[in-house]
Amino acid sequence: MITVDRNIFTSLLAMPDRIFVRQEALRVGVRDEALIAGVRRGSIARLCRGAYTAPGPWTTEQHRRLLARAGLRLYPDAALMGGTAVAAHGIPLFEVPSAPADLARPIAREAKAKGLRFRPLRHAIVTTQWGPATDLATSLVQLTMDHGVLPGVASIDAALHSRAVERDALESAFDRVEGWPASHRARCALAWCDPRAESLGESVTRAILLAAGYHVESQVPIADRDGVVFARVDLGIEGTHVLIEFDGKVKYTDGGPDALFREKKREDRIRSSGYVVIRVTWADLFHPERIVEAVRDALAQAA
Repeated sequence: MITVDRNIFTSLLAMPDRIFVRQEALRVGVRDEALIAGVRRGSIARLCRGAYTAPGPWTTEQHRRLLARAGLRLYPDAALMGGTAVAAHGIPLFEVPSAPADLARPIAREAKAKGLRFRPLRHAIVTTQWGPATDLATSLVQLTMDHGVLPGVASIDAALHSRAVERDALESAFDRVEGWPASHRARCALAWCDPRAESLGESVTRAILLAAGYHVESQVPIADRDGVVFARVDLGIEGTHVLIEFDGKVKYTDGGPDALFREKKREDRIRSSGYVVIRVTWADLFHPERIVEAVRDALAQAA
């Protein structure tokens, strides 16, 4: 039976990010058999081939960061890219899996290892809190090509809204990949992005409706009979009295019953002004047909 002093793992887990790699374990006398036994026993967890950390549970974002940091520890010539780099830049993601972590290296063609994906390094590298990464505009375009229009719009909106990236930089990044496989996804996301969006849910809802053929405007001002704006609504169908509010906001939990009461009074006032208001929840984002059907019914009601 393989036995290992638990203090050895404790010492290894004291390394930066609580991550250690196989070579570091070997240097202190911990053999492969002991690492395997440690994983089976639950003393350590394997992040990817050759990298270990303390057992979870982890959130998706915690796992994403651990994988990214492990990849950089294992491959000093690597930089983060794609969705992993977008997260490293501090931009939120919508439904982008934490694995594999995307890294760029000076290699000729794409390669994979358990938990990691490598692509040829073609772009300039910048520094993030997680380590070296491709610039944000390049990373956002790659994210969209990898994961689709909805995740792309969500993160591009967030980056534009926070002024972490400029539209010109995104256009330049797209120009470098135009004609590549899946570049049409990035072209669409750039056409649909809107820096006025204030949440991932709002961005995804808008993209779903745009894909369904509706003309959608963001942050719609609602005025009373005297022309005084008393509310601003997430989305509206242009040329109609149909409004959409994304209901995933923290204002309710932060404000408690008072916030709920104020929101109800606000919505009552909007409705009394002749508008039809649709509320979209986070769960609805995974059933786009529900959102499209609700808008279709609301348009019929408002006609």
